[in-house]
Amino acid sequence: MFNIKTFIKRPSMQIDNLNEVIENPNRYFINIDDEIEIKKYNQYLDFDYINGAITIEYYNNLIMDFSLWDLVDQLWSYLIQLVEDVVQTGYGMTYFPDQPVKIEMKVVSKDLLLFALDEGEIIRELLPMQEFINALFKSAENFYSSFIAYFEREIDFSYELNKIKTIQEQIN
Repeated sequence: MFNIKTFIKRPSMQIDNLNEVIENPNRYFINIDDEIEIKKYNQYLDFDYINGAITIEYYNNLIMDFSLWDLVDQLWSYLIQLVEDVVQTGYGMTYFPDQPVKIEMKVVSKDLLLFALDEGEIIRELLPMQEFINALFKSAENFYSSFIAYFEREIDFSYELNKIKTIQEQIN
């Protein structure tokens, strides 16, 4: 049902046209699972500001695409905090790290979550809550674990990985 992927922006590519990015994402971004390609850019990556994109697709309906690229490690951290807020209170809201795009999540029933993305155009999707949260966490863990495996001396995401586990224990 869900297809959530993380991509790292190629440091050498400047983005001037979002339509070009959407049409040719592989020119600008590298899938986090492509270790060989990502490691080619090791010396060019700024580990304090990791640009990239998270794509979220639900039954072939693209909810978040490459046009919403940002500081991807921070965006994942914001999404994890957002889920924690939803688990604790039934509602959560945050903005992208480096642009005025608002994300909201609200529990609407025992099984459903309203996901809203306001980037000028408002996107609203009613999603199966548990499945969506599990898919988000699986993708976040994949991003953090991959980055640690690729660049263990450069970066530490153990806090984020532990936070995911803590939240999962609360909801399971």
